[in-house]
Amino acid sequence: MKAFKTKYGPTRVVGDTLECGYISVYLWKMAAEKAKSFEVPAVVAASSDLEIDAPEGKVKFHKTNHHLWKHARIGAFKKDGQIEMIYESPLIEPNPFPKI
Repeated sequence: MKAFKTKYGPTRVVGDTLECGYISVYLWKMAAEKAKSFEVPAVVAASSDLEIDAPEGKVKFHKTNHHLWKHARIGAFKKDGQIEMIYESPLIEPNPFPKI
């Protein structure tokens, strides 16, 4: 975060989209190293259960659906663009195709 603030200014904030782009590169790198390949099917297969300490906290790939376990958060925006955290859940298992 320090390098980001130095480059873009002390008032610049990081949102979910920017953070997602940042960790995606590292998750791909980890999966490619685990697969010892750059072939997409091999990298996808190697991504199961990988986890990373992201700027938002720990996230990890689901073993079978390859979506990320993430936290749900509720907060209030402050004048400086930062968020005052009111609630944070434990990691939530992704269910991209729920049966209603």
